[in-house]
Amino acid sequence: MTQKEAKVEREVASYLEGFFDLIGENPDLQVEIKSPDELYVNVQGESDFFSEEREKLAKSFSVLVKVLLERQYDLDKDVQVDINGVKLSRRKNLERFALDAAERARSKGRKVRLNPMPPVERKWIHLALSDSENVETYSVGEGDDRRVIIKPKEE
Repeated sequence: MTQKEAKVEREVASYLEGFFDLIGENPDLQVEIKSPDELYVNVQGESDFFSEEREKLAKSFSVLVKVLLERQYDLDKDVQVDINGVKLSRRKNLERFALDAAERARSKGRKVRLNPMPPVERKWIHLALSDSENVETYSVGEGDDRRVIIKPKEE
């Protein structure tokens, strides 16, 4: 990790801690630059304020942190704010599912169509299989019907 990345992680944590102090909450924060274009923030708290059903809250924090990164550091990163690790768990499950689907596509020699999913989940599928030598991925469809196709690579 570079010094700039470490500074960004500390500043984002400090920024969010300041916000939580204002509203009387004291969650544990994990801030991590996962890749050159992704920042992951996990907010872990015990109060009802941090229930797993707070997806709108997570999206709002993502926007705030993204604006901070752009204005303070001139960084354009995909910001994933997670509450109590729910997204991370979902991401890991999707990555395992993607690997299984890729194996099915490879072994059967035909495309595997996944169910429609939100943009961030499609991105996780594409990333999970991006280094695969056996399959390639692409998305098809419009709006809520957009889905990932996994197909064997041509030899």
